[in-house]
Amino acid sequence: MELRPHHLLCIQKFTGHGYSPAFTAHMTALTASLRQSPAQSVTLICGADVLCAKCPHNRKGVCDSAEKVAALDAAVLETVGSMSGTWDTLSKAAREQILRTDKFHQICGTCQWYALCRSTEDSYASENIS
Repeated sequence: MELRPHHLLCIQKFTGHGYSPAFTAHMTALTASLRQSPAQSVTLICGADVLCAKCPHNRKGVCDSAEKVAALDAAVLETVGSMSGTWDTLSKAAREQILRTDKFHQICGTCQWYALCRSTEDSYASENIS
């Protein structure tokens, strides 16, 4: 599975809200799939990924917020440092190195979903999301 680096964070903070009904349904299915198959192979890519397929900001494979998401991807990739692995390994690295540190605010603080994601911090931390 190919994922944008910043989607390592978004997937773990997802609470059923999204850009559109189609995007939300797609994200719900994707998060459920990863929870059921934590050994799923993931390759991080800086471009449209499987999650972007149903995003209304995806314009023929290019995000209409390309600069913003490129900066998010670069920050996550710089911190996590790995381009591929299992969902379990990459999501754990993102949790430990970003979501549970001050880097969460530094990286995601300007995102429109930050307040919602911030409010889910305790609930995701208690789950066994691998």
